[in-house]
Amino acid sequence: MLLIQDICLSWGKKERNSACAKKRTEFSVAYSLDTMPNVFHGEVLVNRLNFRQSGTVFQISNGAANCFQSYPSVKDLNLTNLYFQSDTYSCTVVFFYDERRSGQPVRRGHNKDYDNADSLLYRHDVLNETAFSLKQGQYGRVIWNERKTDCDTGEWYYQLHALNLLYSDKMPEADIFLTGKPDFEYKQIAVLY
Repeated sequence: MLLIQDICLSWGKKERNSACAKKRTEFSVAYSLDTMPNVFHGEVLVNRLNFRQSGTVFQISNGAANCFQSYPSVKDLNLTNLYFQSDTYSCTVVFFYDERRSGQPVRRGHNKDYDNADSLLYRHDVLNETAFSLKQGQYGRVIWNERKTDCDTGEWYYQLHALNLLYSDKMPEADIFLTGKPDFEYKQIAVLY
């Protein structure tokens, strides 16, 4: 089973001052799984948490404290900038710049599939690399940020994404992401002008 906690913090231009930026350094990138379902169908369970920064206050913005969704397998996941490859013993997490869904800046760098004609990233000058590989019982974290444009107003807004991932053969405790440090951490933090 792969358990993913997908956390997103959004803020606007008003929050680009030093007081708000200082407050963002205190934003938690892990939360308790208090309302985790006891039973779910599939190999993957995703817990989504969306927050909005208003001044120096963080507010939950998806209407519910915890939203869970299950998927039959890692092949059915469609998370921005991430894809997964799993087998009986491990789950490999790959970070890639998704040109259709990601904001700015464009992430360039090593594309491990640049010469692979069967890949969707064939001959693309974008970042595509293995973040880490999890074995049973291991916990990893992926963090990245981006700047996007609101399609209605044309104004910029900003996002910080943090994904906590646990590859396990049993249901974890609700505080699994709070009680220990990740075995692996991968970051793609860019200057958002």
